[in-house]
Amino acid sequence: MTSISRRDFLKLGGAALLGVSASKFIPAQEDEPNFTAPLVWNGSRRFKRMAFTYDDCYLLNKMQDLEELLNEFPDFKVTFFPVGSKLLNLEEQDAGIWKRLVEKGHEIGYHTFDHVNLGVMSPATALMDYDKWHAALNQVLGMEYTVRFVRPPYDIISYTMDVLCQERGLVAAMFSIGGGGEPDIVTRAIQKGKGGDIVQMHIRTQDYTSSVQVFPWLKENNWELVTMSKLYDDYLREQINPEGCELDAGSSLTRVCGK
Repeated sequence: MTSISRRDFLKLGGAALLGVSASKFIPAQEDEPNFTAPLVWNGSRRFKRMAFTYDDCYLLNKMQDLEELLNEFPDFKVTFFPVGSKLLNLEEQDAGIWKRLVEKGHEIGYHTFDHVNLGVMSPATALMDYDKWHAALNQVLGMEYTVRFVRPPYDIISYTMDVLCQERGLVAAMFSIGGGGEPDIVTRAIQKGKGGDIVQMHIRTQDYTSSVQVFPWLKENNWELVTMSKLYDDYLREQINPEGCELDAGSSLTRVCGK
């Protein structure tokens, strides 16, 4: 499938899904009616695809454990939302960890530099925070990295995040299954999930255990784990072709797939 441009990626984002999956076991905050930037709670329901996302990224040992787990499932791709301070700190402890993950096809999104609620920042402060975080990401990767998504700390949707998304061309990535918790409960919630679910986890022992438990089940039941970019791409393609042809046949958001 031909990759889409950043402009096309954001083209239809203002119509992003606002529905929340019934499988979610800890409610996320509902979106604000005045939020005008692209925002997504889940992707297309047509495919057996989920996006697993991992917030904060505080613990090096759990990051390393998850990296090893992902190596056992090379077709599974996930999205990380690290805070900027840990981008730098983990790189000091394990040089190349972020570059390895990106080179294996995983994605990285913005989660502020120090896990501060965007809603208490002014838009100007948030823009500076994002630029500081992005500079740290580019530093640890050794290259300019295109960031497409923001996951707000504490899952709070705010005017400041709206401005940030519009100014920096970001999509607000919420979730339809999330909150973490006891691994057996999390595993059951995921097993009851739907195509297009966005699963929120954190880099901590409980959520790593949940991943260990559920990855084999997902593989055995022919689920795909994809990045947020892939899930959102599916959603955008669905908006231009709601009648049900195979989305992956399309090579452009500006024409009906298969044509």
